[in-house]
Amino acid sequence: MRVLITGAAGHLGGAVCRAFLEDGTAVRALCHRTRLGKPAPGLEITWGDVTSPESIERALDTVDTVVHLAGILPPLTERRPDLAARVNVGGTGAVVDAVIRGQRRIPFVFASSTVVFGPCPDTGAVLGPDHPTNPASVYARTKLQAEDLVRKSGIDYVILRLTSVLYTRFSLREAKTHMFTIPLQNRVEVCHPDDMAIAVLNAVKRFDTVRGQTLLVAGGPDQQMTYEAVLKVVLGTFGLPLPPRGRFATEPFPLHWYDTSRSQELLQFQIRTMDDYAKDLASNVPPPLVTAMRRLIGPALGRYLVRLL
Repeated sequence: MRVLITGAAGHLGGAVCRAFLEDGTAVRALCHRTRLGKPAPGLEITWGDVTSPESIERALDTVDTVVHLAGILPPLTERRPDLAARVNVGGTGAVVDAVIRGQRRIPFVFASSTVVFGPCPDTGAVLGPDHPTNPASVYARTKLQAEDLVRKSGIDYVILRLTSVLYTRFSLREAKTHMFTIPLQNRVEVCHPDDMAIAVLNAVKRFDTVRGQTLLVAGGPDQQMTYEAVLKVVLGTFGLPLPPRGRFATEPFPLHWYDTSRSQELLQFQIRTMDDYAKDLASNVPPPLVTAMRRLIGPALGRYLVRLL
Protein backbone atom coordinates (compact mmCIF):
# COMPACT_ATOMS: atom_id res chain seq x y z
CA MET A 1 0.00 0.00 0.00
CA ARG A 2 1.14 3.55 -0.72
CA VAL A 3 -0.36 6.50 1.17
CA LEU A 4 -0.26 10.14 0.09
CA ILE A 5 0.17 12.57 2.98
CA THR A 6 -0.40 16.27 2.40
CA GLY A 7 0.99 18.69 4.95
CA ALA A 8 3.80 16.23 5.71
CA ALA A 9 6.27 19.00 6.55
CA GLY A 10 4.30 20.22 9.58
CA HIS A 11 4.80 19.21 13.22
CA LEU A 12 2.08 16.57 13.05
CA GLY A 13 2.90 15.60 9.47
CA GLY A 14 6.35 14.41 10.44
CA ALA A 15 4.96 12.17 13.19
CA VAL A 16 2.32 10.77 10.83
CA CYS A 17 4.91 10.00 8.14
CA ARG A 18 7.09 8.18 10.68
CA ALA A 19 4.13 6.15 11.95
CA PHE A 20 3.28 4.87 8.47
CA LEU A 21 6.90 4.20 7.54
CA GLU A 22 7.52 2.28 10.77
CA ASP A 23 4.39 0.25 10.03
CA GLY A 24 5.84 -0.78 6.68
CA THR A 25 3.66 1.45 4.48
CA ALA A 26 5.10 3.28 1.49
CA VAL A 27 4.63 7.04 1.99
CA ARG A 28 4.52 9.80 -0.58
CA ALA A 29 4.54 13.35 0.80
CA LEU A 30 3.18 16.34 -1.11
CA CYS A 31 5.37 19.20 0.09
CA HIS A 32 6.25 22.81 -0.58
CA ARG A 33 9.94 22.95 -1.45
CA THR A 34 10.53 25.95 0.82
CA ARG A 35 8.91 24.36 3.88
CA LEU A 36 10.50 20.91 4.01
CA GLY A 37 13.02 20.17 6.73
CA LYS A 38 15.03 16.95 6.95
CA PRO A 39 12.80 14.20 5.49
CA ALA A 40 12.33 10.85 7.22
CA PRO A 41 14.38 8.00 5.71
CA GLY A 42 12.41 6.19 3.03
CA LEU A 43 9.98 9.04 2.43
CA GLU A 44 9.05 9.67 -1.20
CA ILE A 45 8.65 13.39 -1.83
CA THR A 46 6.71 15.10 -4.57
CA TRP A 47 6.87 18.88 -4.77
CA GLY A 48 3.71 20.85 -5.24
CA ASP A 49 0.74 22.66 -3.77
CA VAL A 50 -2.64 21.39 -2.58
CA THR A 51 -4.32 24.23 -4.45
CA SER A 52 -2.77 23.10 -7.75
CA PRO A 53 -4.75 20.41 -9.63
CA GLU A 54 -1.62 19.45 -11.57
CA SER A 55 0.37 18.89 -8.37
CA ILE A 56 -2.38 16.79 -6.87
CA GLU A 57 -2.91 14.66 -9.97
CA ARG A 58 0.81 13.86 -10.03
CA ALA A 59 0.91 13.09 -6.31
CA LEU A 60 -2.15 10.81 -6.48
CA ASP A 61 -0.70 8.55 -9.16
CA THR A 62 -0.55 4.93 -7.87
CA VAL A 63 -1.50 5.79 -4.26
CA ASP A 64 -4.08 3.75 -2.38
CA THR A 65 -5.01 6.17 0.41
CA VAL A 66 -5.00 9.93 1.05
CA VAL A 67 -4.30 11.53 4.43
CA HIS A 68 -5.07 15.22 4.09
CA LEU A 69 -3.30 17.22 6.80
CA ALA A 70 -2.36 20.32 4.82
CA GLY A 71 -3.80 23.63 5.98
CA ILE A 72 -3.11 27.15 7.17
CA LEU A 73 -3.07 27.53 10.97
CA PRO A 74 -3.72 30.45 13.35
CA PRO A 75 -2.65 33.17 13.72
CA LEU A 76 -2.05 33.40 9.96
CA THR A 77 -5.63 32.33 9.23
CA GLU A 78 -6.95 35.30 11.18
CA ARG A 79 -4.63 37.76 9.43
CA ARG A 80 -5.20 36.27 5.97
CA PRO A 81 -8.75 34.90 5.72
CA ASP A 82 -8.44 34.88 1.93
CA LEU A 83 -5.43 32.58 2.11
CA ALA A 84 -7.12 30.41 4.74
CA ALA A 85 -10.14 29.95 2.48
CA ARG A 86 -7.97 29.20 -0.56
CA VAL A 87 -5.87 26.56 1.19
CA ASN A 88 -8.09 25.08 3.91
CA VAL A 89 -11.28 24.95 1.87
CA GLY A 90 -10.13 25.29 -1.73
CA GLY A 91 -7.15 22.97 -1.22
CA THR A 92 -9.35 20.31 0.36
CA GLY A 93 -11.79 20.66 -2.52
CA ALA A 94 -8.98 20.30 -5.05
CA VAL A 95 -7.73 17.07 -3.46
CA VAL A 96 -11.28 15.68 -3.22
CA ASP A 97 -11.96 16.56 -6.87
CA ALA A 98 -8.77 14.79 -7.93
CA VAL A 99 -9.82 11.66 -6.04
CA ILE A 100 -13.20 11.77 -7.78
CA ARG A 101 -11.59 12.22 -11.21
CA GLY A 102 -9.41 9.21 -10.55
CA GLN A 103 -12.57 7.08 -10.36
CA ARG A 104 -11.11 4.87 -7.61
CA ARG A 105 -12.75 4.28 -4.23
CA ILE A 106 -9.73 5.00 -2.05
CA PRO A 107 -9.85 5.96 1.64
CA PHE A 108 -9.65 9.68 2.41
CA VAL A 109 -8.69 10.71 5.95
CA PHE A 110 -9.36 14.38 6.66
CA ALA A 111 -7.74 16.13 9.62
CA SER A 112 -10.20 18.64 11.05
CA SER A 113 -10.07 20.30 14.47
CA THR A 114 -12.02 20.34 17.72
CA VAL A 115 -12.02 24.16 17.52
CA VAL A 116 -15.14 23.81 15.34
CA PHE A 117 -17.09 23.47 18.61
CA GLY A 118 -16.10 27.01 19.58
CA PRO A 119 -15.53 28.21 23.17
CA CYS A 120 -17.63 26.31 25.72
CA PRO A 121 -16.84 27.95 29.09
CA ASP A 122 -20.25 27.14 30.60
CA THR A 123 -20.30 23.50 29.54
CA GLY A 124 -19.46 21.21 32.45
CA ALA A 125 -19.76 17.93 30.55
CA VAL A 126 -17.27 16.58 28.05
CA LEU A 127 -18.01 17.32 24.40
CA GLY A 128 -19.04 14.43 22.18
CA PRO A 129 -18.84 14.20 18.36
CA ASP A 130 -22.49 15.32 18.09
CA HIS A 131 -22.07 18.45 20.21
CA PRO A 132 -23.28 21.51 18.22
CA THR A 133 -20.58 23.36 16.33
CA ASN A 134 -20.07 27.08 16.82
CA PRO A 135 -16.93 28.15 14.94
CA ALA A 136 -15.61 31.41 16.38
CA SER A 137 -12.55 32.00 14.19
CA VAL A 138 -11.60 32.00 10.52
CA TYR A 139 -9.64 28.80 11.10
CA ALA A 140 -12.61 27.02 12.68
CA ARG A 141 -14.98 28.17 9.94
CA THR A 142 -12.68 26.95 7.18
CA LYS A 143 -12.29 23.57 8.89
CA LEU A 144 -16.05 23.17 9.20
CA GLN A 145 -16.57 24.21 5.57
CA ALA A 146 -13.99 21.65 4.51
CA GLU A 147 -15.73 18.96 6.59
CA ASP A 148 -19.02 19.69 4.84
CA LEU A 149 -17.31 19.56 1.46
CA VAL A 150 -15.84 16.14 2.21
CA ARG A 151 -19.16 14.73 3.49
CA LYS A 152 -21.09 15.88 0.43
CA SER A 153 -18.46 14.74 -2.09
CA GLY A 154 -19.48 11.10 -2.31
CA ILE A 155 -15.97 9.80 -1.65
CA ASP A 156 -15.07 7.28 1.06
CA TYR A 157 -13.90 9.33 4.04
CA VAL A 158 -13.33 9.53 7.76
CA ILE A 159 -13.04 12.90 9.53
CA LEU A 160 -10.77 13.18 12.55
CA ARG A 161 -11.36 16.23 14.72
CA LEU A 162 -7.97 16.71 16.36
CA THR A 163 -7.36 18.46 19.65
CA SER A 164 -4.31 20.59 20.43
CA VAL A 165 -1.05 18.74 19.79
CA LEU A 166 1.72 18.76 22.39
CA TYR A 167 4.73 19.34 20.18
CA THR A 168 8.03 17.97 21.46
CA ARG A 169 9.96 20.56 19.43
CA PHE A 170 9.00 24.22 19.20
CA SER A 171 10.77 27.52 18.84
CA LEU A 172 10.87 30.50 21.17
CA ARG A 173 8.98 32.42 18.50
CA GLU A 174 6.18 29.83 18.52
CA ALA A 175 6.00 29.99 22.31
CA LYS A 176 5.68 33.76 22.23
CA THR A 177 2.98 33.57 19.56
CA HIS A 178 0.72 31.01 21.22
CA MET A 179 1.44 30.77 24.94
CA PHE A 180 -0.66 33.68 26.18
CA THR A 181 -3.74 33.21 23.94
CA ILE A 182 -5.43 30.71 26.30
CA PRO A 183 -6.78 31.56 29.78
CA LEU A 184 -5.01 29.65 32.54
CA GLN A 185 -8.24 28.03 33.79
CA ASN A 186 -9.47 27.07 30.31
CA ARG A 187 -10.20 23.36 30.01
CA VAL A 188 -7.84 21.65 27.58
CA GLU A 189 -7.31 18.04 26.57
CA VAL A 190 -4.03 17.70 24.77
CA CYS A 191 -2.55 14.79 22.85
CA HIS A 192 1.00 13.60 22.23
CA PRO A 193 1.88 13.89 18.50
CA ASP A 194 2.89 10.22 18.34
CA ASP A 195 -0.50 9.18 19.73
CA MET A 196 -2.24 11.42 17.22
CA ALA A 197 -0.18 9.83 14.46
CA ILE A 198 -1.26 6.37 15.61
CA ALA A 199 -4.90 7.53 15.40
CA VAL A 200 -4.34 8.55 11.78
CA LEU A 201 -2.49 5.32 10.98
CA ASN A 202 -5.23 3.16 12.50
CA ALA A 203 -7.94 5.16 10.74
CA VAL A 204 -6.35 3.93 7.51
CA LYS A 205 -5.71 0.36 8.69
CA ARG A 206 -9.27 0.02 10.05
CA PHE A 207 -10.96 2.13 7.41
CA ASP A 208 -13.78 -0.33 6.76
CA THR A 209 -14.81 0.12 10.40
CA VAL A 210 -14.55 3.92 10.58
CA ARG A 211 -15.72 4.88 7.08
CA GLY A 212 -18.17 7.80 7.07
CA GLN A 213 -17.64 8.69 10.73
CA THR A 214 -16.50 11.86 12.49
CA LEU A 215 -14.23 10.95 15.39
CA LEU A 216 -12.64 13.02 18.14
CA VAL A 217 -8.92 12.55 18.71
CA ALA A 218 -7.63 13.75 22.09
CA GLY A 219 -5.53 12.47 24.96
CA GLY A 220 -8.26 10.84 27.05
CA PRO A 221 -9.50 11.38 30.61
CA ASP A 222 -6.01 11.36 32.12
CA GLN A 223 -5.09 14.38 30.01
CA GLN A 224 -8.18 16.46 30.78
CA MET A 225 -6.53 19.38 32.54
CA THR A 226 -6.52 23.14 32.85
CA TYR A 227 -4.19 25.10 30.63
CA GLU A 228 -2.28 26.12 33.75
CA ALA A 229 -1.60 22.48 34.58
CA VAL A 230 -0.32 21.82 31.06
CA LEU A 231 1.99 24.84 31.19
CA LYS A 232 3.39 23.71 34.53
CA VAL A 233 4.43 20.44 32.89
CA VAL A 234 5.98 22.17 29.87
CA LEU A 235 7.82 24.89 31.78
CA GLY A 236 8.57 22.69 34.76
CA THR A 237 10.48 20.33 32.47
CA PHE A 238 13.13 23.05 32.36
CA GLY A 239 12.75 24.33 35.91
CA LEU A 240 10.80 27.43 34.89
CA PRO A 241 7.82 28.97 36.70
CA LEU A 242 4.63 30.32 35.14
CA PRO A 243 4.86 33.80 33.60
CA PRO A 244 2.86 36.56 35.32
CA ARG A 245 -0.85 35.67 35.28
CA GLY A 246 -1.85 39.06 34.00
CA ARG A 247 -0.28 38.33 30.63
CA PHE A 248 -2.71 35.55 29.78
CA ALA A 249 -5.92 36.00 27.81
CA THR A 250 -9.21 36.15 29.66
CA GLU A 251 -11.57 35.39 26.75
CA PRO A 252 -12.52 31.68 26.62
CA PHE A 253 -10.54 29.68 24.08
CA PRO A 254 -12.10 26.98 21.83
CA LEU A 255 -10.55 24.01 23.63
CA HIS A 256 -12.33 21.72 26.08
CA TRP A 257 -12.55 18.13 27.33
CA TYR A 258 -13.88 15.48 24.95
CA ASP A 259 -15.64 12.13 24.95
CA THR A 260 -13.15 10.01 23.03
CA SER A 261 -14.49 6.64 24.16
CA ARG A 262 -15.75 5.74 20.69
CA SER A 263 -12.60 6.85 18.85
CA GLN A 264 -10.36 5.11 21.38
CA GLU A 265 -12.35 1.90 20.96
CA LEU A 266 -11.91 2.06 17.20
CA LEU A 267 -8.40 3.53 16.86
CA GLN A 268 -6.56 2.45 20.06
CA PHE A 269 -4.25 5.46 20.12
CA GLN A 270 -4.20 6.78 23.71
CA ILE A 271 -0.88 5.39 24.88
CA ARG A 272 1.38 8.15 26.19
CA THR A 273 1.05 10.19 29.39
CA MET A 274 2.07 13.70 30.32
CA ASP A 275 5.16 12.20 31.98
CA ASP A 276 6.06 10.63 28.65
CA TYR A 277 5.60 13.99 26.98
CA ALA A 278 7.88 15.72 29.48
CA LYS A 279 10.58 13.10 28.87
CA ASP A 280 10.27 13.47 25.08
CA LEU A 281 10.38 17.26 25.38
CA ALA A 282 13.55 17.11 27.47
CA SER A 283 15.14 14.57 25.11
CA ASN A 284 15.28 17.17 22.34
CA VAL A 285 17.54 19.42 24.44
CA PRO A 286 21.16 18.56 25.35
CA PRO A 287 21.07 16.78 28.76
CA PRO A 288 23.64 19.11 30.37
CA LEU A 289 21.47 22.10 29.47
CA VAL A 290 18.35 20.44 30.91
CA THR A 291 20.22 19.73 34.14
CA ALA A 292 21.54 23.28 34.31
CA MET A 293 18.08 24.71 33.69
CA ARG A 294 16.47 22.59 36.40
CA ARG A 295 19.15 22.98 39.07
CA LEU A 296 20.73 26.37 38.46
CA ILE A 297 19.25 28.65 35.82
CA GLY A 298 15.58 27.99 36.53
CA PRO A 299 15.72 28.52 40.30
CA ALA A 300 17.97 31.56 40.01
CA LEU A 301 16.70 33.32 36.89
CA GLY A 302 13.42 31.61 36.00
CA ARG A 303 11.11 34.46 37.01
CA TYR A 304 13.16 36.86 34.90
CA LEU A 305 13.45 34.52 31.90
CA VAL A 306 9.70 33.87 31.59
CA ARG A 307 9.10 37.61 31.49
CA LEU A 308 11.07 37.66 28.24
CA LEU A 309 8.56 35.41 26.52
